[in-house]
Amino acid sequence: MVGGRRGDARAARGARARPRRGAGVTRHAPAGDPPPDTLSFGGSHGPRVVALGDSISVGVGDAAGEDALHGIGWAAHLAQLAGASSFTNLARNGARARHVVAEQLPHALDLRPDVATLVVGGNDVLRSDFSAHEVARELSTAVTALRDCGCSVVLARLPAIELFELLPATVRRVMRARVLAVNAAVDAVALAAQPRTVEQVTAARRTPDGRRPLQGTVVVVDIGGAARELGPVAWHSDRVHPSATAHRRVAAHAALALGRAGVLRVRDADGADALAAALPAMPPAPSFGARTAWLVIAGIPWCFRRGRDFLPGLVRAVYDDRRERRHASRWMATFRASHLGASEKTS
Repeated sequence: MVGGRRGDARAARGARARPRRGAGVTRHAPAGDPPPDTLSFGGSHGPRVVALGDSISVGVGDAAGEDALHGIGWAAHLAQLAGASSFTNLARNGARARHVVAEQLPHALDLRPDVATLVVGGNDVLRSDFSAHEVARELSTAVTALRDCGCSVVLARLPAIELFELLPATVRRVMRARVLAVNAAVDAVALAAQPRTVEQVTAARRTPDGRRPLQGTVVVVDIGGAARELGPVAWHSDRVHPSATAHRRVAAHAALALGRAGVLRVRDADGADALAAALPAMPPAPSFGARTAWLVIAGIPWCFRRGRDFLPGLVRAVYDDRRERRHASRWMATFRASHLGASEKTS
């Protein structure tokens, strides 16, 4: 028993010494002069950046060496491109929109970030109780709270989940519809955050201390668009998360979007390729054997765990999709018959 307690104590110390990725660990940039193309925020050399969201923001699918100042993941790479003075990753694997608002948002507000990245919806579309309205509501709550403290927000449109593109057409159609619904919510929240009048624009730019706006800007980065630019290399072995190459490309697009919004000094002429190339080099790609081992050790168990909740809802969604398509076909046949019959009588 004594040995067991000592082992437990050593394990506990080890767990404290090795915080899990995306568990709210703050990384500070090394002291020194600020990068020449970054803005000054609140007297610091660079912005305070916080990441909220799910496994995409945690950095699943990415890899980086010791020269990655803020760790792995597209949000960490964005922080490096922005010359961030600090970066805190609050994202966690499996988080849904409701979890981001309830668990991550309060911590993010306490940190008073200058820039926050927010990716939600990827786990919601994999649940049997998926609701695009819930995603939109939670997303709006988070964006409003962050903007009200002067934080600029980077939202992300999800890509079609490549894993489901390998399945039958009905399943692909259902999953694409869910992803499109989440992206519509992202676009709607971003549009609602844009100033409508000259007075609102002036208020958004007003800065009590000459540095921090009363309300932050909202920009949207399209992860799906970045994936399409890269082709097959955009995907991790699980066919669900972006690859290391895609994480860097998404970070570059986010930096360009913040540059166009005037949040960062990044020029469109720099281009996504040049910005991505400025990031730390990727380690060598895993071998076929390593990818196979990952599939057996992590991928298949993940499918079983997620399938217990997801498959019943997917079966119901596929059934509803087929029923709606049958009804639409019957209605169209009836309409055509009646329309053609009326045309023949008229002629």
